[in-house]
Amino acid sequence: MAQRGKTSPVASVLAQAQARAGLGIDDTATDLPAVRELLHARIDRSADPESGASRLRVVIPGGKSPEIYCFTVFLRHPDLAELIAEGFRGWAIGVAATSRSDTHGNLLRGLGAFLATCTAAVTPEAIDEAFWTGFLRFLDAPKSSGQPWAPSTRSYALGAVKACLHALEDHPDRAEPAKRLIYHSGMPKNPWSGRSRKTVPTEIILPQEVNRIITACLAAVRGIEARLDRNADLLAIGRSELEEARLAGIAPDHSRIPVCAARIEEAFPDRLATLDDLHRLDPDLGRKVEFLHGMTAIRETLYNSADDLVPFILLLAFKTVFNPDTLLSLDWDSITPSHEEDVVIFHGQKPRSSRTQTSTHDETEDVVSCRLPDEAGVPLGLGNLLDILDRLTARTRAIVADPGHSRRLFVAAPIQGGSAAKAFQHPMGPSVDTMWKGALGRFIAAHGLTPFSLKMIRATGGDETRRRYGLFAQAEQMGHQSPQTTRTFYTSDWVRKEGQDRIGETQVLYHRMAETRGVIDPRGLGANGRQAAATPGFLCLDPFHSPRPGQRSGALCTAYGECPSCPLMAADLASDEPVARHLSLRAAIIAASMGRVSAEQWRQKWQPVLADLDALLAHVPQPVMDAARRLRITLPIVS
Repeated sequence: MAQRGKTSPVASVLAQAQARAGLGIDDTATDLPAVRELLHARIDRSADPESGASRLRVVIPGGKSPEIYCFTVFLRHPDLAELIAEGFRGWAIGVAATSRSDTHGNLLRGLGAFLATCTAAVTPEAIDEAFWTGFLRFLDAPKSSGQPWAPSTRSYALGAVKACLHALEDHPDRAEPAKRLIYHSGMPKNPWSGRSRKTVPTEIILPQEVNRIITACLAAVRGIEARLDRNADLLAIGRSELEEARLAGIAPDHSRIPVCAARIEEAFPDRLATLDDLHRLDPDLGRKVEFLHGMTAIRETLYNSADDLVPFILLLAFKTVFNPDTLLSLDWDSITPSHEEDVVIFHGQKPRSSRTQTSTHDETEDVVSCRLPDEAGVPLGLGNLLDILDRLTARTRAIVADPGHSRRLFVAAPIQGGSAAKAFQHPMGPSVDTMWKGALGRFIAAHGLTPFSLKMIRATGGDETRRRYGLFAQAEQMGHQSPQTTRTFYTSDWVRKEGQDRIGETQVLYHRMAETRGVIDPRGLGANGRQAAATPGFLCLDPFHSPRPGQRSGALCTAYGECPSCPLMAADLASDEPVARHLSLRAAIIAASMGRVSAEQWRQKWQPVLADLDALLAHVPQPVMDAARRLRITLPIVS
């Protein structure tokens, strides 16, 4: 039974939050979501404990220590300072720490520095178009280097202010002043057009180089699999010899690596042992490992290194096309089967975004089936790859220094030195971790590969999707909320050139239509039109080098109706629409014999073409022919 007068847990939490944040919140409130949000990020208005001066900070708990963002420089303009700080607090919920840090820096170097030049206190109500004009002039002015900031830097400074204000549009107390500033104060919208345009897209990896990377990865994985088998045998032998020594009451034979590895595995199941640990455990064990075997040989028997992870990471990068930080942060819980047991779904959280990336695959499919070139090397199933990775990292996951990383896909132990196993991690993202960058560099050097990065693999996979399925499929695969992001940052030179080639081809086709006065019309022909054959319904292997009489090499063929007799002709006899066009051409050739062309021209030119066309139509399957006859297509009479 509850005791009288006892404060409820929720009220207690609220009271603590009220004391820390200085916010006048009713301690009888029971809104748990509000409590969580308050505890996630709060405004700190306490005085500096050393100087006693006023300060204004946003505090975001989390990790080993809270993140603290100082807004004290804004306090010369207290009303505006409160507005910006509260907006930053609301905006910061749910975004990555790197984004928070970047935006805070942009606020200080932008609006904070500009307000420092204002002699009188600025209030939200007083901000008008003149204020924003002054702010833009400040951003455009030369800085200490003598040069103005880049347009993108200026844009980020203004965008940081906008982000804070937009975060307040639903705030119970600050929505009105925020909306006035956004919509009625003359806030500029896009003063630096083209600021985010990227002139050089993310570089992709050439197909032949992709082949070399994949082949090296497959060979490395198979080598690791064989090593795992050997290590398992060694550990089994070591455990057996260790048990035999105990039963015989004698000291273990530490001159043998299997015995040392088995004893270390047994004595240190949850942490990475150092030489000092081994000397304390057994001086003989410590001496043998230090002076006879070396710690590297022991650790290679028990654990995996960062170098071992590289081929797995690269293969999964080609398979999932995930953001590098998303890929390196994956854990085993993010790989789930669908309702069908043979389908695997990868779920990854994209940095700086609330969107989740997903990648779905058949567990039995070849892990390199996503490649651009024809597959090479020994096939390796995706499920098998994950099984080998699981087996490789099992003992390492058990000894990671951070328990939160025990479910990560990619963890590694320092093989040559060091005292802690860990996952890839860095404040700016796992892909910046020197352990990863060093491992990738060694892999590239060992296999003589052209330098590349995970970002380039992502761009390469996206490029292939763009070519096959279009921009929107690429944007969806890459987790972009806006296809404009995909178009701006992931349109390779190849895709741009292909687009230019298609424009050029279209111009040539329409030029030919004008020359033939509409007889050869490419409009509405779909794939056949893109092949540039002179006769609708046919395909052409080389339309710019036609062997037909009267055609010029290097010029697009205009020999309408003559395709059945051309050696460069190709035809689709399994589809009703192309066959219907062939039948229409036959009618057009016969119609020409009724006075459209002379008898001599008909005999020399069109009668052989008609014979070739009839020979071609004889190969059409009867069901296709029946379907084609039901279509009503009319082609111009030949001449």
